[in-house]
This record gives sequence, C-alpha cells and structure tokens, in this order.
Amino acid sequence: MLLMYSYNLQGNLNPSISFGGRWCQIRTYLAHVCFCALYYSFVLQAMFRLFRIVFYRHKVFQSFGVFCIAVFLQWVISFLWILPNLLLGDFQYLQMEYNCWISFENLRGLIMVTVTIFNNPLSIIFTIYTQIIRYTRRSSEMQQQRRQHSNKRDLLILKRIVILIFIIVGIGLPTVIIVIIYICTKYVVAFAYHIQGLSISLGVFIASISLIFITPQIQEVFQSQARVHPHETRMMTLAQQNVHPLGY
Repeated sequence: MLLMYSYNLQGNLNPSISFGGRWCQIRTYLAHVCFCALYYSFVLQAMFRLFRIVFYRHKVFQSFGVFCIAVFLQWVISFLWILPNLLLGDFQYLQMEYNCWISFENLRGLIMVTVTIFNNPLSIIFTIYTQIIRYTRRSSEMQQQRRQHSNKRDLLILKRIVILIFIIVGIGLPTVIIVIIYICTKYVVAFAYHIQGLSISLGVFIASISLIFITPQIQEVFQSQARVHPHETRMMTLAQQNVHPLGY
C-alpha cells in the first residue's frame, strides 16, 4: 500500500507520468492477496480455538506441523481466490489515481472481491465461534470444572479476537458505503479511491498491532526475553564474586 501511495504522490507531482501496464495490475493483485490472507489468518485463529476447546482430545489438530501446512494453504488459497480478478482484467489503471484499482463501476469485480475477501472468511469465523459458544454452554458441570481455567483463558482470547474482527469488518465499510451510493445514485463520491485505500491501510495497521495484544504466544516471547537478561546478569555477577583474587 505504501508503494501504491508513492506512485500516487509521484503522479500528482508530475501529471504527465503514466504508471499503467502489467506491473500495475500485478502490484494491485498482490495487495489484494495479502488483504485476503489477513482475513484467512483469522479463520486459522478461529480453527485453533475450536481445536483447543471443542476437539481438545485430538492433539494432532493442535500440532505445530498441522498449522504450518494450514498457513501454507492459506496463502495458496489467497493467491487462487484473487487470480480470476487478475485474469478478467478487473484491476484497471485509473489515470486520475495513478494506480490500478477495481473501478466502482465494475460491480461484478467488486462483488467477486467482496465475497472472496469478506463474506467467505467471515461466514466461516462466525460459524466456528457459534459452535464454540454452543459447546461451552452444553458442557456438563464436571467437564466445566475440570477445564474451567483453560476455557476461561480461551474465551477471553475469543472475545478479544471477536473485537478485532469487528475492526477488520470496519475496514470494508467505507468501500461498501461508496458502492451503495454508486448503485443508488450512479455517482462515485469524490476521493472514493483515496478513502478506500486509507481505510484499508489504517485498518490493517491497527489489526496488526492488536494481534500482539491478543496472541498469548507473542506475549510469551517478549516476556521470556525480558526474563532471560536479568537471569544472565545475575549469573555473571555470581561468577565474578566466586573468582579468587589470585585467579584460582
């Protein structure tokens, strides 16, 4: 997105320049692929919580190798989902924007992207979280007592992820509103593509920072690093104290 904005800035400084061509379409394609992969990463998080809470007895579903394969498939699916838009020429060069976008007049292309990036992963996430909530309510009292601590922790993280998902949903709201206005009035609002790009960039930035605070594994990495250094310092101090003045 920063690269795309740099082209936009250069084009505004020198309006005679044109950045159209195949690279422009590929650049926009890659941006949409990354955006799609972001949403499917939340699908993986939802699946991880599902395996921990509902299918906790099947440890294979929680293994590191399984999720490495899942992350690989996540990127493959993202590349494949957006590929039809590239092949159909939906990423058009807009002279006034100095970038390639899916034009708001191209309703077919916008609907395809909306269904692929927003509708499909959000539907899967909603279904998974609904199953988790139903399972926790159906669990017997004995099971709840035995897994109370683990479930409380997972449900707390679950709530944080749901809040983050609402943030992610908010990323697409400006685009949806602009499309609705165009459908009703046949008029594209001023700075529509700038609003779309800014909402995507800001939303993804907020989501990336928020992931640090809702992912215990990332917090444990920082906490373990903070604990290592004082430990090493104490060990060096003790070692120095034990050294004899004559060197033996």
